[in-house]
Amino acid sequence: MSSLSESEAKEFHSAYVTGFLGFMGIAIVAHYLLYVWKPWF
Repeated sequence: MSSLSESEAKEFHSAYVTGFLGFMGIAIVAHYLLYVWKPWF
């Protein structure tokens, strides 16, 4: 379906998951800090 080999697809997936988890970590910290600053926001 794509022009990627299996090893390239695994490498891309690994980078994608790492980026997604990093983004989620930053979002969770940002939401926590906002809640600490203004609990009823």
